[in-house]
Amino acid sequence: MADMKGCGGGDDDDDEGPSSRTMTTVSRHIFGDDPDKPAFSISIVENMKEEYGLFVWPCSVILAEYLWQQRSRFSRPSVVELGAGTSLPGLVAAKLGLDVTLTDDSNRLEVLENMRRVCDLNKLHCGGADMGSLGPNHIQFKAKRCSWC
Repeated sequence: MADMKGCGGGDDDDDEGPSSRTMTTVSRHIFGDDPDKPAFSISIVENMKEEYGLFVWPCSVILAEYLWQQRSRFSRPSVVELGAGTSLPGLVAAKLGLDVTLTDDSNRLEVLENMRRVCDLNKLHCGGADMGSLGPNHIQFKAKRCSWC
């Protein structure tokens, strides 16, 4: 379930073309077995700019829901999300107590910064990257036990 909330508008300068305008929103995705008492929610900052896909893709919602529904199948594995973008599945995996590494294109600094931003927004501690193992375009955080695992 996603609840869209605006957190910023586009650029109001009429001299700029449509491709330079952006719309930033925050979507909220709720996970739990009881609709009245969700286990947790994930907030995602989305930027609806045409040049890149910094928005929650439908397949990531499906994968995140699968992780929640099948959480008993994951016995403390490590997860790597390739091309994480908004990182919804990776953040759900972290909330489930898994060790997660988020990766994306190192040339898209706005995407990497957004990955850190959504980790902070969801109160997930992002550790620094080990530059020797995967390179500068990934974010890692170690799991903490959670009450719903």
